[in-house]
Amino acid sequence: MKRVYLSLLLAACATAAFAQGGFQPLIDLKPDKTVFLYASDASSALKAIDDPVVAKDVECLALEVKEDCGITNPERMVGDLGQICEINHTARFDLYFPADPNGKMVVICPGGGYQVVCTYGEGLYAAKWLADRGITVAVAKHRMPNGHWTVPLDDMQEIFRYCRAHASEWNVNKIGVMGYSAGGHLAASVSTLYVDAATRPDFTILFYPVISLCEPFVEPGTRGNLLGKEEYWADRRNYSADEYIARQQQYDALKAYYSLEMRVDENTPMAFIVHGQADNVVPVQNSLDYYSRLSDCGVQSELQIYDSPKHGFCFFPDEIASHDWLAPQIRSSINNSLERWLKNL
Repeated sequence: MKRVYLSLLLAACATAAFAQGGFQPLIDLKPDKTVFLYASDASSALKAIDDPVVAKDVECLALEVKEDCGITNPERMVGDLGQICEINHTARFDLYFPADPNGKMVVICPGGGYQVVCTYGEGLYAAKWLADRGITVAVAKHRMPNGHWTVPLDDMQEIFRYCRAHASEWNVNKIGVMGYSAGGHLAASVSTLYVDAATRPDFTILFYPVISLCEPFVEPGTRGNLLGKEEYWADRRNYSADEYIARQQQYDALKAYYSLEMRVDENTPMAFIVHGQADNVVPVQNSLDYYSRLSDCGVQSELQIYDSPKHGFCFFPDEIASHDWLAPQIRSSINNSLERWLKNL
């Protein structure tokens, strides 16, 4: 099963088929707790979301919003990989507590081009795989940036602060971050743009990540949703010549700042990275450059490049492997390697 491309998602958003609760996950697993970052009332927050995966135990943190992303449309789910769009004040994360925790925790950033969050294929199913192996999990359902580039990282850093504060209660001593595609860009942002010990991950797991926002290896949809569309930055009509030049300089600086291979240093967390050579959306060079920079800085990491996988090979538990388009031997290799790597942390 391949990720539905964003152009199709946009067309699909307009149809009546996407009624609330219409897209159900393929496994019957509910989180143990759902935590809303900015909502102050659980009842109102639950009514505002279009998501069948939510816990009975709900907490609202009522945090202050540092920057509004400007989204006013109601949240909607738009596909059978659990793609949620228009997330704003309903930003939240789902917690999964294993029966026998092994001390490790993973915060998952599902992909979706910074336009949707693919909460099943790159969230719930991965959470089950990890929890089955004793790993505590948080699946992030962060705000969409809508051209407000600080928004997703703000949400992720708040999630990390919450998890650090509760780590001893959950018998957790290492907290890592996992991301897919644009969620890989967000996970790598968490790993390189942290602000203190609480927001720094102990390790990083990246699947086919967007890393660079500069040509020639950028995925333009992801960049446009994070930083704003090209036409916004190229607008000459509403600005003087000096203002236009200043805006171009700002845009170039943002592209460089969020090209995360440039942010790697000796303090960047170790990483496990997987990419497909045949990826037709995010060039494999993104992973190669991130790994190369980690290696240059002496950060022990692992990179696996597979020949045939294209973009978006989601994480499926064994019981629904028939829905997985990735070759079984490749899936087995990835799972076994990741399990080994996590055990050896």
